[in-house]
Amino acid sequence: MTTYPFAHGCNYPWSTDGHTVFYGLDFGANVWGSHLGVSTRRGAIERDFDDLAALGFVAVRWFVFCDGRAGIVYDDRDLPAGLDPHFFTDLDAALETAWARGIALDLVLLDHPWMFSGVRATLPDPVTGSALEVRLPRGRAAVLATEAGRHALFAHAIEPLVRRYTPSGERPDLAPAVCAYEFMNEPDFVIEEWEADVSHHVASPLPFEVMAGLVTRLSEVVHAHSGAVSTLGCARVRNLWAWEDAALGLDLLQVHTYPDTKHPARDVDLYGLPPSGLGVSRDVLIGEFPGGAPSQTPPGASPPPTTLEQYLEFALERGYAGAWPWRISGTHGYGRVPREPLLQFARRHPGLVNPRCRA
Repeated sequence: MTTYPFAHGCNYPWSTDGHTVFYGLDFGANVWGSHLGVSTRRGAIERDFDDLAALGFVAVRWFVFCDGRAGIVYDDRDLPAGLDPHFFTDLDAALETAWARGIALDLVLLDHPWMFSGVRATLPDPVTGSALEVRLPRGRAAVLATEAGRHALFAHAIEPLVRRYTPSGERPDLAPAVCAYEFMNEPDFVIEEWEADVSHHVASPLPFEVMAGLVTRLSEVVHAHSGAVSTLGCARVRNLWAWEDAALGLDLLQVHTYPDTKHPARDVDLYGLPPSGLGVSRDVLIGEFPGGAPSQTPPGASPPPTTLEQYLEFALERGYAGAWPWRISGTHGYGRVPREPLLQFARRHPGLVNPRCRA
């Protein structure tokens, strides 16, 4: 029996005006000393969410801190010391905008580029005290690899975020606007033991035990204070089994799929497989798939001829908790997600889509 019913959602991981991609800049001031967050562009964000509701979506996956370039204030050790004054203004605006349109947000706290060599940061000049822009050779690995860093991240950033949107928090009215939390998007690329998947941009990958501890810690915070779901965006179908351990506290497993006929050994093509065919016994959300394929693809990629409409119907029929196309803005290799298949899906399944849908 399926615990989590089908949720019709999509990926809106960061906003864009069609020219500027606001990756990691939607929430809070940034390391370049400017503030370009949601509250500064609220009208444009509202128009985006009007469109998302009109297409039928009830859930949206949105990245929060990304590689750490905005929203978090760091101390002289480059460890989190708090959230900057603009952060909650922006996140409140995002949640208000979404919930007013019948959409709940899945908040993805970190992206795996958090660990990339060359991540930009600002540190105080020891002589003048002025801010210097630097590039971190190990990314922000020290935050996750050390107990001091992990404590700082949770105490000064993650726990205040989760607690704010609870019945006893500062914005209890927005508690239902958060449907899920994810610790990191696609951690497969930073885990030491998964050598075939570790990104060449990662100088200091994390042992699986450390990442599992971080995921567990977030699940505990979410379950203690929030009614939201704890999940995790797994990049590889073959790695999904590793997140099934009940000790991790994940309520819902999540997998991403980008099959490529030129590289069939890279990962399993899950199309046609039920969740039980993925080597797990828990409910599974297809958190990302190429919404514009096969007509729109990045250079060099060769996806199977599986369309958006086919993915959605397959996921619903086989008992997945949803299939969320990547990504709605279209500023990437797979192009803009086509609208007509979404409207056709809404016509066939009116009970699953946003009441504001224009199908």
